[in-house]
Amino acid sequence: MTGTIEQYICLSVTDCKRLGFFKPGTVATGRVTWTQGGQQVAAITLCTNTGTVPYAVLRYRYRDENVDTTLTLRYKGSNLNNGTGYYYFVCPVTGLSCRKLYLVNGRFVSRAAFRPLYRKQTESRTRRSGGLALLDALADLEALEGEKYRRFTYRGKLTPYGKKCERIARRASNLQGCLGRFVESNGG
Repeated sequence: MTGTIEQYICLSVTDCKRLGFFKPGTVATGRVTWTQGGQQVAAITLCTNTGTVPYAVLRYRYRDENVDTTLTLRYKGSNLNNGTGYYYFVCPVTGLSCRKLYLVNGRFVSRAAFRPLYRKQTESRTRRSGGLALLDALADLEALEGEKYRRFTYRGKLTPYGKKCERIARRASNLQGCLGRFVESNGG
């Protein structure tokens, strides 16, 4: 298995819920697609049944073969005692509850089943902490600030988006300070 986790097709509970597949006590069928650069790269037909024994059926083509997979869904009540709960996929390999499944060698499995690396984990220490890391952090900050309709605060408190922006700005500032000290100590 080569590549990083970002390169795999991912089916998430959050996306399925947003598309209306996980309404309690219902059967829903629809198509889920993945695009890259405006082009469709993959598609599956998803059928979920959230009745007494919840399950999901995935139908897709892999290397010119039709694949039919039935996955068990597991319902867990909320820890907030508000009466709501969430459905999770059960990984067909590990049996663990998970929120995301990745298409690996023609099967949708959890991250624990194939232990992938994130892109950042494949970079050298120099790349992650040196001057290039500063450029990466500044690019990340610029991309976040360019997003429309995002709020830094709500009712006087930082939103998760605001916290992320602050974290990246702090990282860029720290890296800039480290880079300045490095230049000074090397007679630059």
